[in-house]
Parts: sequence; C-alpha cells; structure tokens
Amino acid sequence: MRLLHTAIKMSLVGVIASLIARFFSLEYWLTAGILAILSIHLTKRDSVEISFRRLFDAIFGIILSTLLFIAFGYTFIVFSIFVFIFAYISWVLKVSEGIVPSLVLVTHLLMEGEFSFSLIGNELALLFIAVAVATLFNVFYPTSSEKELNNHVSSVDQLIRDHLFMLALLLKDPKYHEEYYRHYMMLDRKISDTIDIVELVDKDLLFYNDHSYLSYFHMRREQASYIRHMYQQALKINALHPFALKISEYVRDLSFEIGLYNKAIGQLKKLDILQQFYKDSPLPKTREEFELRASLFQILNEIESFLMVKVQFHHQYPEFGLDEIPI
Repeated sequence: MRLLHTAIKMSLVGVIASLIARFFSLEYWLTAGILAILSIHLTKRDSVEISFRRLFDAIFGIILSTLLFIAFGYTFIVFSIFVFIFAYISWVLKVSEGIVPSLVLVTHLLMEGEFSFSLIGNELALLFIAVAVATLFNVFYPTSSEKELNNHVSSVDQLIRDHLFMLALLLKDPKYHEEYYRHYMMLDRKISDTIDIVELVDKDLLFYNDHSYLSYFHMRREQASYIRHMYQQALKINALHPFALKISEYVRDLSFEIGLYNKAIGQLKKLDILQQFYKDSPLPKTREEFELRASLFQILNEIESFLMVKVQFHHQYPEFGLDEIPI
C-alpha cells in the first residue's frame, strides 16, 4: 500500500509541476516534473528533508557551474571538471541527493552556451516549482496516521503475549520444546517485520511527534530479546520441576498483563516474592537439579529485566497510552 501511495504521489507531482512550469512559459518545463518526482520518497520526513538538501545542492551547483563556464568557457571539458568538483563537494557536505537534479539543470546552461540572467532565473524557477509542489504533496497527502500506529501496537502486544504464554506452556511441558521453539521463531519474525513497518510509519508523522510510538516498539523489541533468552534457558530443561510450575504460572499471568498501561511495577513486586521463595528453598541435592534450578533462576532474572524495560519506558513517556482503551 505504501508503494502504491508513493507511485500516486510521483505521478501527480510530476504532472502538476510540469503544468505549472508550462503555464509560466518556462524553458525545459518538463524538467520541473522530473525534479518533483525525484523529491518523493517512501516517508514524509525523508521526502521533506531530502527536498531541502536537494534544493541547497542544486543552487550551489548552478552557482558553481556558472562561475566555471564564465571563467573557462561553455565546453564539455569544463562541464566534466565541474561534475568532478561538484560531486566531491556534495558528498563531503552530505547533500549528494542534489547531484543528479543539479546536473540536469546545468546541462541546460551548457546547451545554451552563454550566460544570461533570464536563463539562470528559468532554472531556479524550475527548481523552486518542483520542490514546492513535492513538499506540499509530501506534507498534506494522507498516508499513515496515529490510528495505524495503534493498530500496530495491538499487533505487537499480542505477539508478546503469545510469546510469554507459549513460554509458560514450555515450562510445564518441556517434552515438546522443538514445537514451541518453532512457533517462537515465527512470532519473532513477525515482531521484527512489524517494527520495520512502524519505523516507516513514524516518519510520516511530521507534526507533534515525540517518537513515543517508535520508542514503544523499540522497547518491545528489547523485551523480545529477553524472551529469547528465557526460551534458551527453558530449552535446557528436560524434566518437570515444582519451581518450573510456579514460574510457568507466573509467566502465564504476566502474559495477560501485557498492554499499554504500566503494570510492570506491580508485576515486579510479585516477581520479588517469587524470587525470595526461590532463594529460601532448600539447596538442590543433585547436579541435574542444580543445573535445572540455575536455568530457572536465570529465567527469573530475564523476567526482571523484561519488566524494567517497560518501567523505564513509562518514566520517559508517562502520558503514553492514557487516552487509549486498556488492552
């Protein structure tokens, strides 16, 4: 869908910019449409930022080429020297997006073969029309919205719930660990794919964007890494143990608490009670039990880190999710 919207924007800005340039009787009026198309990108923020870098670089290219042409003549050799100098400086200044549009405009100066203020004005007019049309479309064309981000929030939160619920099942039933791990890997890929999409959606919110949504998904990605560590420990367990059942019950209850609101503090208190119970229990009598309990204790530590990430997020964004319906 995003690619479709980008193609639509490219078509519209190309036609409109060209028609505006033609209306003002500008030479090379089709160039305005081409430059406008080059200013369209997948996200609004990228499009606006690149448009202004391209505008700066193109103006610099016109000035530099004009000085070189006046000093050394309107020849292909001078043009080649200009390309080398201009491209190098553009890369150094990190405005290389303007190289191609600038070369298109400078070739017009080369073909005319003489300096003229009207020609310079013509090229600048083409440039400003292209950037103006593209910027207006980039800013006001309806694409992503906060509603779409909320949908992704629900999707990723559900995946985290599924992760934890399956971990609870795995701790109760280690016999089928390969099947659980296969499902875990599938869910993990879904989380990564969703977060990649969200990073693009976040760039479409130009105004009043504190990047809290992006931080939220990065927080979930970090939590997913802690869940991965839990799975790695759980897969080492090949026998049922009473402590595993207690942790399984806790993880199952935790999975139902996943959502926008900050319920992590309450869960940390419950976890502290469970950890204390674990520490106060009699020491293991065999090596196998020692290794099993070590894996279980490591899972508890990973759960603590998992919850602390959520607490830290809400400290940074205390208002996040207050207007949303609880999940």
